[in-house]
Amino acid sequence: MEQILEKEVGNLTLRLAIGDITKYPAKAIVNAANKRLEHGGGVAYAIAKACAGNAQEYTRMSKRAMREQTGKESIDHGEVVVTPAMRLEERGIKYVMHTVGPICGGKWNDEMEEKLYLAFSGPLRKAEELKLESIAFPAVSAGIYGCPLEKVVRTFVRVVRDFSEKVTHLREVSLVVYDRESAETTRKTISEIL
Repeated sequence: MEQILEKEVGNLTLRLAIGDITKYPAKAIVNAANKRLEHGGGVAYAIAKACAGNAQEYTRMSKRAMREQTGKESIDHGEVVVTPAMRLEERGIKYVMHTVGPICGGKWNDEMEEKLYLAFSGPLRKAEELKLESIAFPAVSAGIYGCPLEKVVRTFVRVVRDFSEKVTHLREVSLVVYDRESAETTRKTISEIL
């Protein structure tokens, strides 16, 4: 895990790191999930496998948690399902927060930006509710959902900025990017804004 950027945003510290989000030392990590919490690919599969050793087992547990927490079989943008980190607890991670971003397919518009804003803000509200000090996000919707990375990063920073004055418990919000090329694009984008 390599931290490549740190900025103060209101009452929060925003960090950017390169590496595997399942190894990031935050109290909660965010899963870029699909609306049915079927952890079949990308970061969702990696998190499910790291938590339980078996992605299918973690998917069953996540679906049960979704029914218990929302009373539904799927979640919408801005809704969050919280599951235990299981094997990741030995790394200091207590929770996984499942959020749903938009499917862009390379396109971008105001509606997608609003859905992504909700996907980022939901876990921040939940972290504050759970009195957590730190949370780490992947670049929600930038992977297999095909949203432009720079737009994702700009939306993420806007959410952090908007949320930064409302916090009482949360202190650190991190964005964890898997590869160096994406991390460099992310670093440049954040540095242009902040």
